[in-house]
Amino acid sequence: MRSSTPERLAAAAWLACSCGLPRDPELTGERVGLHGVRVGVVLEPPWACQRPDRPLAGAEVDLVREFARARGLDLTFTIGGETRLLAALRRFEFDLVIGGLVADSPYDDVGFTRAYHRTIDGEHVFAVPPGENAWTMQLEAYLAGADIDVALARGRKECGDS
Repeated sequence: MRSSTPERLAAAAWLACSCGLPRDPELTGERVGLHGVRVGVVLEPPWACQRPDRPLAGAEVDLVREFARARGLDLTFTIGGETRLLAALRRFEFDLVIGGLVADSPYDDVGFTRAYHRTIDGEHVFAVPPGENAWTMQLEAYLAGADIDVALARGRKECGDS
């Protein structure tokens, strides 16, 4: 007798749970709980910007701050170029890279969240360390419930991009 699709999905979910999936082979989720989130930031208004004499701002900066605040996590931001930050992410020197990244990025050696917002530029994502599935799922769960339109409006105002 063949099993139905719901039965196969239930079996797969049970198997994943019994195997401890999803996992973070490099323990990113545990590490950020102990030491905070190391965030690489590409300055790309309205997603992330920095104005003289003002703190780092932008839609994705605000989203990451809210994610961390809701979980009691500390944040450390490092500003840099996309290529350098993503190379460091691949080496697990960052836990997350933000700044207007889109899903069709040429960087295939890092991970990405599911697209959380679509614009004419593409499907926006956060970059995550490769293989850190539990950590990625935490971010995706947060993004799925976040009010992206409000964050984007605030980012446009903060970054001077209307």
